[in-house]
Amino acid sequence: MLSSIDKAPVNTPLVIAEIVHQDLADRLGRLDVQPGDEVMRMDEEALFGPVRVRGPMGEVILAAGMAAKIIAHHDDGHKTPVLEMNPGEQGHVEGLICGSALEQGLAVLGIRENDNLTMVRRIPPMEYQVVVDGKRVHLSEGAAAKVWVKMGETFTQLASAGAGRPLRVELLLGGKRAYAHLESLGVAPGKTVVVERVDPAQRVGREGVDQVVLGAASGLRVYLRPDQAQKILVRVKDDKTRA
Repeated sequence: MLSSIDKAPVNTPLVIAEIVHQDLADRLGRLDVQPGDEVMRMDEEALFGPVRVRGPMGEVILAAGMAAKIIAHHDDGHKTPVLEMNPGEQGHVEGLICGSALEQGLAVLGIRENDNLTMVRRIPPMEYQVVVDGKRVHLSEGAAAKVWVKMGETFTQLASAGAGRPLRVELLLGGKRAYAHLESLGVAPGKTVVVERVDPAQRVGREGVDQVVLGAASGLRVYLRPDQAQKILVRVKDDKTRA
């Protein structure tokens, strides 16, 4: 029987029967993950948090969900999401498992396929107190990393801008969910915001929507949003029946 991978049993050998979304199929195919391959739905916890990386435009901050969608190819041939890289580790961008909106946002940060990246460090959870339209709102460091602002004549991420200066929001760098979340807080292109303070966050745990982790036979782990996982149909390896 077929099921989407988000409904499949964990830690059980599975076979991809079909990927019912052409763009996702193409992106996975470039990573040698395709129908007929043996995979597994993993139940392990991820190192989920924002990271600082060095790319063609210098150092930038990637929210956890962004870093999970960038697949790096290392000199020894193995591939990992940038999320799983260790400080000092290098690789080039082999592929992006994301939609066009996030792909464009990453391009603003200078991150495209075939670019070289170096993991600088993981970032501890922080909370940004921001004033927009006279209202105070609180942003996680992951959300602040997705706000591209103009500071004087310089463009940067809100997460790197520092406190006390007016910042004009130029772009929101995430996908539809990130855009909707930030807009709901009043943070949108054309708005002026001021970071009042940055404090260690009190929250504990993972931020954002749950990820479904697909483990490929090569050892690569691919982090999928639930809606992406629903487009990958699998069967248990020893089950030859079809739904």
